[in-house]
Amino acid sequence: MPADKCMLRPTGLSNRPNDFVFRYIDRDVGRTYADGTPNGPRWYWSIYGLNLRGPFPEGAELQGLADDLEAAKAAFKANWEKLLAARRVKF
Repeated sequence: MPADKCMLRPTGLSNRPNDFVFRYIDRDVGRTYADGTPNGPRWYWSIYGLNLRGPFPEGAELQGLADDLEAAKAAFKANWEKLLAARRVKF
């Protein structure tokens, strides 16, 4: 299953406009949202809701911080692709 089947949509969980969920096929598999700091917003991203099998792929992360939405999406995608490539994702 290619990573390009992962889409971003609003969570609907809050009234914040910068709160999104990553959806892969028919499952929510991650989230990203902007969290205000004194130096401006930082974007938190995470991968969740997975049953990971076997050793964790080297260099893969399940969460992180980014300076903007595009960087958060890129970090999510890079790590998601590592998990898919290692065939460590089970639904």
